[in-house]
Amino acid sequence: LVYTGLSSQAERVQTRIRFRNSLIKNKEKLVYSSKETKAEEWLKLAQYPLGINGLKYYLVTFGLILFLTTYYVILPILINGGAQKLTMVAAVIILLLALLAAPSNPYSLFVYLMKRVIEYHQAKKHAEVFMLYDLLINEIEMMNISRINTYNILRNIKPYFVVLDKPLTKLLTSWSNDEGPKAALEQFEKELNSKESQALIGVIKNLDDLDRKTALGHLRGMHNMFVRSQIENYRRKRKITTDLLGIPIKITHFLIILNFLVVIVTMVSVILKSSRM
Repeated sequence: LVYTGLSSQAERVQTRIRFRNSLIKNKEKLVYSSKETKAEEWLKLAQYPLGINGLKYYLVTFGLILFLTTYYVILPILINGGAQKLTMVAAVIILLLALLAAPSNPYSLFVYLMKRVIEYHQAKKHAEVFMLYDLLINEIEMMNISRINTYNILRNIKPYFVVLDKPLTKLLTSWSNDEGPKAALEQFEKELNSKESQALIGVIKNLDDLDRKTALGHLRGMHNMFVRSQIENYRRKRKITTDLLGIPIKITHFLIILNFLVVIVTMVSVILKSSRM
């Protein structure tokens, strides 16, 4: 009522506009700063699993740590009038959880999971690059003419891909730009970012200038080389799956050991207390 009486309508409108602009700027600043964090870097490489970005991860993590600290440390101290043994144990456990969730800690559980997810996506990408070799060879083998049209071949095989669907869409969209097909293929090569894809892109760049027999020879030669590397990728993928399945077992062992340590600390404190009495 006092604010309404001391200010005009125009002043109140200006105040609301300034307040709204301040909120928008602070929000943009927060989003921009979150993109420079370690969590955002890891989640971006992992292709944002479950739609979680750096800002969401920090909000959830800090909220959980704050809740646990308040419920198991601050409230017991306020109610009991001082720190108890269980309160100290709870504080140590919460600190360990914070260290395990810290993206800046290279040995944290968060970093371990992100590495496994990144390796899993890389394995899927390699599998589709391998399929790209096969489909290119099959398309060229089924051609009735010796003249190769690379754009039509890539457009025909694009629906068969899932991981490479978006990069192939960008490639076909940029094919007819002013920079030309070679610039589009170079960008496609950067997105794939693997030795096998580099060799494949090198052949695709020259497919329009090669005859059918020469192109098949190059592709089959690289295909055999890729088969050997794909076997190694399969072994790595199996190792990732085994590691992920072993996480619940490792967590269980960790909790058992932690519970054992808590029991020992409690027993020692009780014995010491009884001996003093």
